Amino acid sequence: IDQHRRNIKPVSLATYTEFLFERHGLRACEAADSSSLALDGQTRLQNCIQLLDGVSAPAAAWEGSIYPARIGNYDPQWLDLLSISGRLAWGRYSLPASHLRGGSPIKTTPITMAMRRNLDIWQALARAAAEERDTPEPGATALRVEQDLESHGASFFDEILSRSGMLRTQLEQGLAELVSLGRVCSDSFTGLRALLLPEHRKSGGRRRRLPTFGVEDAGRWSLLDNFRPAEEPSETSPSRPRRRPAPWRALDEDQLQRLVEIHLDRWGVICRPLLARESLAPPWRVLLAVLRKEELRGRLRGGRFVAGLQGEQFARAETVDELRKFSREKRPERHFVLSAADPLNLLHLLLPERSLPRLTRNRALYRAGVPLAVLISGEISFLREVATEEQWRLRQMIVSASAPPVSLPESGANPHRGRYPQSRKLPSA
Repeated sequence: IDQHRRNIKPVSLATYTEFLFERHGLRACEAADSSSLALDGQTRLQNCIQLLDGVSAPAAAWEGSIYPARIGNYDPQWLDLLSISGRLAWGRYSLPASHLRGGSPIKTTPITMAMRRNLDIWQALARAAAEERDTPEPGATALRVEQDLESHGASFFDEILSRSGMLRTQLEQGLAELVSLGRVCSDSFTGLRALLLPEHRKSGGRRRRLPTFGVEDAGRWSLLDNFRPAEEPSETSPSRPRRRPAPWRALDEDQLQRLVEIHLDRWGVICRPLLARESLAPPWRVLLAVLRKEELRGRLRGGRFVAGLQGEQFARAETVDELRKFSREKRPERHFVLSAADPLNLLHLLLPERSLPRLTRNRALYRAGVPLAVLISGEISFLREVATEEQWRLRQMIVSASAPPVSLPESGANPHRGRYPQSRKLPSA
């Protein structure tokens, strides 16, 4: 095995980054307005959700930047169909800070999108984390909503409104708080989408079209028990001792195996620096034991596949071949714009000294897997030397996530300004 590992020549981290972009179907700026003829949008969305199974991102980032970066002409109804069918579940599975009473702002709440067949994995990891520290308690309004759902079970918005006697705005605020605490979810993603909508857009206006969805269109609202520890045996039980399970024993062998397959699908190569981006993951030593067993069985390859990533690395044999082939191919230099909240934004690994706050409005511009510029709070900063005549075009790319015509701005325009007129409205953070 050691000799086999030494025979593998690693690719650069930039090559691996571009390999990930292609693996996940990210749209290059040069082709941002073209639609794929190979797969329809709903099929592309389902593939995207499978690759990002169990990933947490700010609530506003999913439809604001993550899905549009992969799917041309993204339609929110596709996501609703997947959630209503029962194949997709959403909710908060990362433990909120115990000192934040009332939850976090709904737009920045980390929301996990999960395939229902693997939901038991993320629930088990969330419960294991909940055993280590206290969970915050909801406020008075949110507590009334939670108690109503405990008494009557999953209910429609109008049913809760009628039973509780609350005002509509109170009920919406209570549901938003419970979502931010990881205590409720709805049948469809419409529920979260409606809660993300600003108040001034809900009321409409003369020149503003009323939204085609509302919180009452979300289907049933139901309680989540992600952060409630599993019931322990009573003291009188002779079969099992009274002991809380260690967090690294939260998953059984089958769940660990499925988790490894999920990470292999997502990253291609599994190593500790990449899994550090996962908000829901067992300790590395637990996964390492599973990976080494799979290598001994001949199901995985171990070695150093990507330069710049420390520690042991594992991948399927076919992925190693794909990565090698990708590194040898000659491709045109394409540009990609990723939100700072996108799980594929590996700026912290490519440039560890450069920080990029994980907000939806912040972005990074890549060329052939190499970061060129960042957009932070509306200000553009270049990370590498860029020719003056090219800076205007790159600024337009990072603002609009598409490639403008290859031409300089009109006479009198200043291509060096930190803020450039936006050709498309940035998604809300």
